[in-house]
Amino acid sequence: MNQYISIYGDSMKIKKMVDRTLLYYMIVGVLNFIFCTGIMFMLYNMCDLSEHIAPIVNYVLGSLIWFVACRYLLFRGSETTWQSVIRFTVEVVVCYVFSYYICAPLMSRWLLNYGRIRDLFAFGGRDKIVGNFEMTVGAIVYAVINYFGQRYFVFSARFEYHRKRREEQMRK
Repeated sequence: MNQYISIYGDSMKIKKMVDRTLLYYMIVGVLNFIFCTGIMFMLYNMCDLSEHIAPIVNYVLGSLIWFVACRYLLFRGSETTWQSVIRFTVEVVVCYVFSYYICAPLMSRWLLNYGRIRDLFAFGGRDKIVGNFEMTVGAIVYAVINYFGQRYFVFSARFEYHRKRREEQMRK
């Protein structure tokens, strides 16, 4: 019997993680991703900015858009404080460093040994394959871990406020 309770408890945890905020996050995130990543690749491939500067421009712009979207659309609930701005900034920097300076180079060393994968990222020329690949991997990893950082670190109080409010409304 305890085994069934454990399984049920785990499914409830998953249901709490996968809700309408995830859907809204994905819609806003895809639009932000397309816009900002397009700018990043344009800066890298057409304007010859380095593979380190182009993503920084991308994430400064994307982070500004994202903070406004999170604050006013996804995780509404209370007023913005300096503490939430600092938490947001720290979370973005940690996600950025982890995505672009740890995950992307590791994946690059592992996956770019395959010719077909190399060919997919040659759209800016043969000399830009590694940069295009690492920026793509970095953007994907960033998007995934950023959701959890925003939800559970930056805007957790707002999310908890709405969850409790929904539970109270369901009891009535």
